[in-house]
Amino acid sequence: MNIDMDSSDQTSSAVPRPQGLSDFRQSGTAGGRSSATGGTRMRLTANERQQQILREATTIIGQQGFWGFTVRQVAEACGLTEPAVLYHFKNKEALMVAVLIRRDEVDLGGMAANLGIDQEDLWRNPVSFGLRELCEAAVAGNVKQPEIVRLYAVMQAESLNAAHPAYAYFNNREQWATDLFTRAAIHDGYDEPERVAKIFFSEMDGLQLHWLRDLEHFDLMKEWRLFVERFRS
Repeated sequence: MNIDMDSSDQTSSAVPRPQGLSDFRQSGTAGGRSSATGGTRMRLTANERQQQILREATTIIGQQGFWGFTVRQVAEACGLTEPAVLYHFKNKEALMVAVLIRRDEVDLGGMAANLGIDQEDLWRNPVSFGLRELCEAAVAGNVKQPEIVRLYAVMQAESLNAAHPAYAYFNNREQWATDLFTRAAIHDGYDEPERVAKIFFSEMDGLQLHWLRDLEHFDLMKEWRLFVERFRS
């Protein structure tokens, strides 16, 4: 397959990327505002409070999924009232999607660091890294955070239902992730870069599910490297 590529090293506006966290955050937060009733609690800025809420929500959603978690659980974990949580995130759905987007931002930063590039370089066309390098960087980051990987596995399965509030988010995520992996496959010179990218992406998802079921005995990085060697042959 012949591929016509722009050889200039600049960010392309056509390259899809994750939506920003601010799109799902309720506007009008006030720094340092305290909303819990009774007692004395450390006063946090609006950004610090939002990050606290997202951290606690990440843990709870990872354990119980969207349908099982409540805003009240998150509020109690933060020492807040439900209205205080909803002051920062307008509803349960917005909170859940904000959790997912925040994790994408953090994980993409870690992936770029593992590749030795700036995060913005992930969205350049052409890219400076190959598919095997990209996947190795992604797996290296995931082995350090099984709870986050579990969160995505649970939410991705639940969101197969078009009525799920994260349905659009995961569709968008699949689009930009496939594009990223495809550009890395083009860098490696594969004849069918998108098809190869999807194979790698799917294999990674499958191995991670086996890993989540047996964290103590399943070596995710080892199994991933074995797959790559077999794929080469």
